[in-house]
Amino acid sequence: MKMFLSVKGALLLTLLLVVALGSGTALASRQAGVTAQESLTRKDGATIVTSSLCTANNGQFSVWGSGWRSGEIIILSVVKDKDTSIIWFSGSVNAAGAFELAMDIVTKPPNDTSTKVRYPGAGLFTLEALGVSGRLATTPIMTVDDKCGSDSMM
Repeated sequence: MKMFLSVKGALLLTLLLVVALGSGTALASRQAGVTAQESLTRKDGATIVTSSLCTANNGQFSVWGSGWRSGEIIILSVVKDKDTSIIWFSGSVNAAGAFELAMDIVTKPPNDTSTKVRYPGAGLFTLEALGVSGRLATTPIMTVDDKCGSDSMM
């Protein structure tokens, strides 16, 4: 009978150790409150910057953007007014959710696959990049017929 009690005690002790170790392991597991990267869940996480605020017709112009999902399709366009936009680019961002575009602004671009984009006319417009997820980034752009003045340069 004494031997039976010692086996019972050993089993009880082993069971208590398993329960204690199991609860400690459960508490040390991965945190459940950790979420995905914040910039990928918010709609206002995208940004674009340009090589300058002002650009002339027949001039070079660059745009950089970030904050979209990996490989997301975006449309870069110049908003002239509430009814008119000129699309300058449509395509995918890279694996980091960023893009870089170098282009020449001309009065009449030769075709859709060229790095030349259509001149929107002289004025102050909104350059916007819109992704299929709904992320929108904007920046002002001033286009002029001849040369940008020193007061309109970034």
